[in-house]
Amino acid sequence: MSSLYKQLGLGAAGSPVTASHLLMLVLGAGFLAFTVFVVHPNDFRLQSFFSGACPGSPPHDAVHAPVNATAKATATPVKHADATVPVKAADGQAGVRVLIGIQTMPGKYERRHLLRTVYALQLQEHPSLAGAVDVRFVFCNVTSAVDAVLVALEIMRYGDVMVLDCAENMDGGKTYDFFAAAARAFPDGSYDYVMKADDDTYLRLQALAAWMAGAARDDAYLGLQMPCDRENFYPFPPFMSGMGYALSWDLVRWVARSEVSRRDRVGPEDMWTGRWLNVAGKAKNRYDGAPRMYNYLGSSPANCFRRGFRPDTIAVHMLKDAGRWAETLAYFNATAGLPPSGLYHLP
Repeated sequence: MSSLYKQLGLGAAGSPVTASHLLMLVLGAGFLAFTVFVVHPNDFRLQSFFSGACPGSPPHDAVHAPVNATAKATATPVKHADATVPVKAADGQAGVRVLIGIQTMPGKYERRHLLRTVYALQLQEHPSLAGAVDVRFVFCNVTSAVDAVLVALEIMRYGDVMVLDCAENMDGGKTYDFFAAAARAFPDGSYDYVMKADDDTYLRLQALAAWMAGAARDDAYLGLQMPCDRENFYPFPPFMSGMGYALSWDLVRWVARSEVSRRDRVGPEDMWTGRWLNVAGKAKNRYDGAPRMYNYLGSSPANCFRRGFRPDTIAVHMLKDAGRWAETLAYFNATAGLPPSGLYHLP
């Protein structure tokens, strides 16, 4: 500390900054880092730390702010999910096709079973979605002998698992590997969009498909834009929240082939996807899902990315346990189609 203090020229007579001042600054920065990354690691994940409060804050334009000294800042209008327009039926909606890759881990059988059930019932209720929405579960190499047997059975029964050639991770390149694998595995024209989603996100497939049907098919980036409050929080270059975001097929191909993404894949995955697009000047057509995409509210204060349930919802995030899932599914009447029977008695 004393060596650094002298190198900075702060020890000279008459200097307004003393060693005590410098020590207080260092301790203050350390306390802030401890609070953000240790005390509140879930609530203050980087994407949330750079987003905001202020529910009802006005829509903002996304700015391709530079993330390095050579990137130029350009303004790109962001189209917002209109809360005043009723969600159109997905039937006959311009033939939109989307691949949804739900990122999970091999051992999370119970969560996959829940999600398969939830989405199968949605497809049953809206048959036209069966040819429009393809839900897959995505994880990295299976390393457990137990998981290898059980996952093999899942693949044989459901055929909806993608196993990437990587070590399991969240922010170590898994999203890049997913987009690259999708571009290799499916021929051009198979899908209009490829969506990355978390396994604690509830998607309402009809609302999602109807929203996508009105979006551009090229150079498009859809999701909940962050930061959502630039007046009160650090104006990090724009990106879509990792809860669930989609790229048009041309951008998926670009991600798979670009050196920009291949060489810079390790970091908070949602921020880094936005970073690739910002650096390369891609995704001129951006669609912000607010206020119809949001985090589960619970007992936390509402803000620009966390709110209560609403009928026109596209996605709810942060459903970390069975209680939150049950509350969410009950609000959206997921069990309304349960037929009466003498074989079961439910409250």
